[in-house]
Amino acid sequence: MKIFPIPKSIAYSDKRVELRDAEYINDDALEKEEYIIRIESSGTKIITSGKEGRFYAEQTLRQIKEQEVTACVIHDKPKYEYRGFMLDSVRHFIEVGEIKKLIDAMAFMKLNKFHWHLTDDQGWRIESEVYPQLNAASVRKYSDFGRSFDNNAYGGIYTKDEIKDVIAYCEERCIEVIPEFDIPGHTSALLFAFPELSCSGEAVEVKTHQGIFKDVLCPAKDKTLEVILNIYGEICELFTSDYIHIGGDEAPSNHWESCEDCKRKMSELGITSFKEYQNSLMNAVIGALSEKGKTCIVWNDAAEGKNLDSRAVVQYWKENDKATFDFANRGGKLILSPFTYYYTDYGYDITPLNRTVSFNPELKEISSDSVIGVEVPIWTEYISDSETLEKMLFPRAAAVANTAWSGATEYKRFLMSFGTCRKMLEKSGIRFADVWLWKNKRAAMPLGWLRFVKNNYSLNYIKEQLK
Repeated sequence: MKIFPIPKSIAYSDKRVELRDAEYINDDALEKEEYIIRIESSGTKIITSGKEGRFYAEQTLRQIKEQEVTACVIHDKPKYEYRGFMLDSVRHFIEVGEIKKLIDAMAFMKLNKFHWHLTDDQGWRIESEVYPQLNAASVRKYSDFGRSFDNNAYGGIYTKDEIKDVIAYCEERCIEVIPEFDIPGHTSALLFAFPELSCSGEAVEVKTHQGIFKDVLCPAKDKTLEVILNIYGEICELFTSDYIHIGGDEAPSNHWESCEDCKRKMSELGITSFKEYQNSLMNAVIGALSEKGKTCIVWNDAAEGKNLDSRAVVQYWKENDKATFDFANRGGKLILSPFTYYYTDYGYDITPLNRTVSFNPELKEISSDSVIGVEVPIWTEYISDSETLEKMLFPRAAAVANTAWSGATEYKRFLMSFGTCRKMLEKSGIRFADVWLWKNKRAAMPLGWLRFVKNNYSLNYIKEQLK
């Protein structure tokens, strides 16, 4: 039988049997996501210690029902506790119906974390009652992401009721929803509503194209921490997750370098590094949210400041990063999302399926105990429709799901085990990239990247980023 993700162990007999309705048995000795399925001629038994194990056993049983059944004992549990997928709903707004469709697919593959990227330079997607002016930041004047230009205003916001609906939908499928409110960079939409939180106090527009922008929060202003903690407080009341993502990536220091308030604040703190100055703000948030029972996740840019609070979990996207390894070797925890392996918004000529399958989370530079899991992200600067979104994700998201659950990284074994699961996902409406495309094993990395840059970035934009 073909079961996906690959189970921990299957002990077969040579007897064909008829699959019967399952009997559920509780065993508190099993871990919460662990399960045992006994398929015998006398019947089927599912042994678990609770909701999660039962749910995952049922996903396995769904696949077994589609095949010829052999008597067997399946013992299964995940390798990693954190098995995530990330969706960017900012650059392009993803309707709730499409999100639920993706959640169903991810749950079927036993992923258990939904990292929802909800704020950025190009829009604000969380309805706010504490600061209603943020809701106006959900709309940008037009969109120019390189591949196409749309002169119409573009926006969308998730109401609190819609967010609660998504959270409840995920909870039924054993998925935790982790919101992301990114600071101190990627905050143009926030600064549109609160220009006084920038160093200059000048008006900031919601951005209309991709990029890394110099408009960032000013950590020296007392109101900055006040406002963002109030926003995080509202988010914490809405989301039931143990985790909250606070960003920390791609925050240029240009304005801090010329800001007298920042110079004074850095002197008071005895800090000369702008990375450590950034973390003075991040650490204040990490401490405040820790008191609310939340664990903060940050992108690994934040690890470049050696003063990062050790209570944070670092998400590794920038590869071969010594600062991240140092953080882990000091006892810190990591989530791995290496961008040349796991970022599914890049084409298959840049990141072919076999490359995604092949990534081994057991990095030689750190202890394996440092890694709590892996996550597959998709950013939507160049993805404006659900079909493209799904075809970029699938089957690469399945490769990450398999590694997250089983730790397996063998390409042929992945293809052999994925067949039944793939057919079932396709029946549910998930659209896959063309087989000839994702079965191509060659990563045309240099050529692919050059083509990507040429097709998606103007020459002026590239020059601006190199300044």
